Amino acid sequence: MPANHSPQPASRTTITRILRQARRRIDPRDIPGATAILGPQSSPGLTQDAVAQLLGVSTKWYRNLELGKPLTFSKAMLEGVRRLLALTEDEWETVWQLTYGRPASDTSADDPPTGPRQSPPPVVRQFIETQPWPTYLRDHHWEVSIFNRAAGRDFPWMLYGTNVAVWVLTYPEARTQLIRWEEDWAIPMIAELRLEAERRGNDIGLQAIIRTVQSDPVARRLWDLPNLPAVSHPSAKHPRTLYLPRQGDKAFDISVLTMRVDDMPSYRLTVIIPAHDKPSASQLTQAAAPRTARAKRPS
Repeated sequence: MPANHSPQPASRTTITRILRQARRRIDPRDIPGATAILGPQSSPGLTQDAVAQLLGVSTKWYRNLELGKPLTFSKAMLEGVRRLLALTEDEWETVWQLTYGRPASDTSADDPPTGPRQSPPPVVRQFIETQPWPTYLRDHHWEVSIFNRAAGRDFPWMLYGTNVAVWVLTYPEARTQLIRWEEDWAIPMIAELRLEAERRGNDIGLQAIIRTVQSDPVARRLWDLPNLPAVSHPSAKHPRTLYLPRQGDKAFDISVLTMRVDDMPSYRLTVIIPAHDKPSASQLTQAAAPRTARAKRPS
């Protein structure tokens, strides 16, 4: 009697191969704050434990993803893996399809509506491109319109079209890179976001950003604080502290200078300036060259 060969699901070895190869080639020194979290690394590569710790998930949960197990992994986690392991476009598309069973390009409906973007005047673009410090232009939805090479180098998440407010308030790597994350970064931004929500109550795109922020339990707790600051932007006179890529566990004091642009009233220009101007000490002092924000890829 012939054996009964029932169909068996194919083993998802491709996602395992992609993520393992990506882990092995990544240099932990390129990840801001990784040295402070994981300790000094003497060779390239990240373990599964290290990836999970930097993503803010359990090792078992990340290992299940790498093994291709058909579980419910969040979009935020997959995007975190993409940024952390610097997946190529082909790698990202494959990982997404094997996880969700559909192309990444089919997810555009999940992205919050932002409406048409205003093209910055040439003088604004020139100003951003010629700054030696990380500089970027963002709209009232906190979407980055243009940034220079220094910004892309010191804040790698910008290379992926990530929303500023969503990154600062919900991404584990923000809580790694930004020292005193809650007091100096998250609470002032939440105060500003709440103010914008009151000013633009009917803005659908802004409401979508707020829902994304509130879906994070830690950000939601801060959102509901009764004693948020009355002034949303900390004074540029008061430095904040962060880690930078390729600088190990050395912390850098910076000032965040935010300016209005007369020709673009709903946009804000932000410059990250060293609080103590010592050019030999910081990556922030390297010469910057122009870089335009990548169009946000649906993911």
